Amino acid sequence: MSRFILAVFAGLIGAAILHLAIIFMLPWLSENSSAAYIQTIAAPFETVVLKNDVSTEQHNPHMDPLFETALCRYDLSEGAARFSASGHPLYWSLSVYDVSGTVFFSANDRIADSTNVDLVIANKQQLRFVRENTPDEISQAIIAPTDSDMGFVLLRVFSPDASWKPVVDDYLSTIQCQAIDIQR
Repeated sequence: MSRFILAVFAGLIGAAILHLAIIFMLPWLSENSSAAYIQTIAAPFETVVLKNDVSTEQHNPHMDPLFETALCRYDLSEGAARFSASGHPLYWSLSVYDVSGTVFFSANDRIADSTNVDLVIANKQQLRFVRENTPDEISQAIIAPTDSDMGFVLLRVFSPDASWKPVVDDYLSTIQCQAIDIQR
């Protein structure tokens, strides 16, 4: 019986140490989050193509080498955000993240029924205006509602081999990320 009590006591002490270690690591982990990293590499409404060249030191082991990735930060205090790209890639997928790095919207070319991306991100007030009278220039856009005024969009484009690189690069060069004034 005393061995059992000793094992339970040792387990409780170990769990307490583990929980304290996690609590003390939280500030470090939050500073090194993906959202914090993106804030250091991109200004609001600036498109950044992330390099992932497998043959160089720019290779990121966390990125899929068959995809080219671009991102854009947005800030809805300047107006709704519009993210668009056009061309004919083999496949694209898009994820929209809030400021904490949580995905709240995602789409791909299969559900969008187009190789073109046209996305508008709007907060509740902007969304209410869009629903009441949608401007013609965004009438065909996908609308992604959000509770957070800041975040980022991540676009991944499939590039199966080197022969697709010019097509993918052309597609990425058409990306537009901008604030739009929808309350006219």
